Amino acid sequence: MVALRSQRADRVPLVAVWVLALVALGVGITAVSPILIIWGVLGVAGSAFATRIHLRDTGPRRSPDTAIPNPAEDRSSAPSDPSGGADPVEQEHLR
Repeated sequence: MVALRSQRADRVPLVAVWVLALVALGVGITAVSPILIIWGVLGVAGSAFATRIHLRDTGPRRSPDTAIPNPAEDRSSAPSDPSGGADPVEQEHLR
């Protein structure tokens, strides 16, 4: 599968989107233009979402040693299942 991760080079277009969205919002508020206000608000929301994704993808990667354990996968503390892990339908069938 293709790894789609943000790179440092993706910051320039992200900054450009922020600037354009804020300019559209500022001009829309100054000129009292509803369409520019709408474009500005949508642009700021989209920029915030894209920034969140970019920061998540360019942040430090977790090593498997420091990853948060998944309690569903940790079966060492769970009581042993006498049926050998069979689902309830198979258990009824085996009886």
